Amino acid sequence: MGIELNQVLYRLHLLTSEMIHFIHQMQYYILFEVIECSWAELQDRVQQAKALDDILDAHDDFLNAIKCGAFLDSSSGQLCQNMENVYDGIIRLELWQDKFYEICFQELSARKEFEQRILTSEVAGEFGVTAESQLERDQDRKIFDQLIGSYHKSLDNICADYEKGVRCFLLALNSHNDHNLQLFGIRLDFNEYYKKRDQRLCVPLTFEHMRMSIMFNGNKSLAGSRYSTVN
Repeated sequence: MGIELNQVLYRLHLLTSEMIHFIHQMQYYILFEVIECSWAELQDRVQQAKALDDILDAHDDFLNAIKCGAFLDSSSGQLCQNMENVYDGIIRLELWQDKFYEICFQELSARKEFEQRILTSEVAGEFGVTAESQLERDQDRKIFDQLIGSYHKSLDNICADYEKGVRCFLLALNSHNDHNLQLFGIRLDFNEYYKKRDQRLCVPLTFEHMRMSIMFNGNKSLAGSRYSTVN
């Protein structure tokens, strides 16, 4: 049975790994770069506060920073929508996986039961099962093979939609004015897998191109000063 499922399971494992990476990076970003950093800043401002209004202002800024960092503020509507599209794909895969494993275990149980019937009949001296039972089992197996093909196609659709959602999310991050979000986008696509599959992620708006431009201009200015010193 494993041979029949190899292609589907291989694609499933690849997609699951992509989703786990996305979830881990998102969790790290929210917990450490948003909540923990904002909390540290709040503590510093509370320690330096001279009046109750200073504490209230610091707390309001803390809440606003959390909302902004978690894409829950009014200016992050597109980012939030893109993120929801990504998580919709993750939920779709979870539902698909539950149904897929259900039919696989049902087929596995049916095959084991059929093999057990054959062994039992041999012990009883009947030597096998009837042609009708064999035909019924063959029909069920054909139906299972058709279901696997159908599930493989639906998995490909989930993969395509998920990848499209991630690319849109990365594009929104990389073109954002906040450098922290641009860095977050680079970490999500650390091996440039999505960048190689979408030319829009290669536009000069990305943080990588901005950084390279700054480094290049800085080197030019240093070189110019060096040349002027030599002259």
